[in-house]
Amino acid sequence: MERIWIRVARWSRYTYLRVVRIKAPAESIALGLALGVFAGALPFLSLQMGIAVALALLLRGNIIAAALGTWWSNPFNWALVFPLLYMLGKIFVPGDVDHLSINEFIHLPLLELLQRSWKWLLITSLGGVIAGVPLAVATYFITLRSVLIYHDRRAKRRLERQRRMPRRG
Repeated sequence: MERIWIRVARWSRYTYLRVVRIKAPAESIALGLALGVFAGALPFLSLQMGIAVALALLLRGNIIAAALGTWWSNPFNWALVFPLLYMLGKIFVPGDVDHLSINEFIHLPLLELLQRSWKWLLITSLGGVIAGVPLAVATYFITLRSVLIYHDRRAKRRLERQRRMPRRG
C-alpha cells in the first residue's frame, strides 16, 4: 500500500512540475488548466481535450495546460465520475432515463445511442457544467498561486546564483 502512495506522490509532483514549468504567463497557465478541468467534467469522452483546447484558444488560455487539465477525469475514474455527474444533473432535470446495460452501451451504433440516450446526455452534461464551474474556479486560483510562487522562487534562486558568481571584467 505504501508503494501506491509513493507512486501517487511522484505522479503528483511530476504533474505539478509539468504545469508550473510551462513557459507562459501564470494567468494563461491557470486559465488553461481551469478550462481543461472544466472540459474534463463534461461527459463527451473523446472530445474533452478538443473542447478544452478550443476554449483555451477562444479565451487565450494556455493550450498545453488545457490539455493536461482534462486528464483528471480519465478511464480509471469514469465509473465514479459519470454517476455523480448524472445525480447532480438529475436534481435539475425531472423524469427518468431509459436504462442501458453496459453491453448495449458498448455495442449500439453512435446514432442510435444518441437517440436513446439524449436525456441521459443532457442530464450528465448539466451535472458536468454544475460540477465543472466550481472545480475550474478553484483550479484557476490554486494554479495561479502555485505558478506565481514557483516563478518567484526560481527568480530568487537565479538572482542568488548571479550574486555568488564572480564578475569578469
